[in-house]
Amino acid sequence: MPESFQIDEQVGDGTRTILRVRGHLNAATTGQLLNHARSIRTRGQGLVLNLSQVSFIASSGVGALLALGEEYREVGLEVCYAELSSVVDSVIKLLNLDSFLTIAATEEEALRRAA
Repeated sequence: MPESFQIDEQVGDGTRTILRVRGHLNAATTGQLLNHARSIRTRGQGLVLNLSQVSFIASSGVGALLALGEEYREVGLEVCYAELSSVVDSVIKLLNLDSFLTIAATEEEALRRAA
């Protein structure tokens, strides 16, 4: 049975919203993440994306992370990726994407960085 996918939203600091993602980030689930994050961008808020509970990330998931970063930058907002799971962290480092993504060790650090 596939692991369930879940996105929990929490108000950050008034200018950013925190999304906590859980489960597999793959072709079947990236659309949900993109839609949710895009609705936050439409509200004019930055995004802290907590990936600590992502247990698998496919190439489509990596593509979604990069796309979100670009989409937010285009409108003057920021995405900060926080608390990367070991799975996500290893893929990001393997692909040398850590120089393209704003990454923070904790949600609190992400909120401070983007302030």
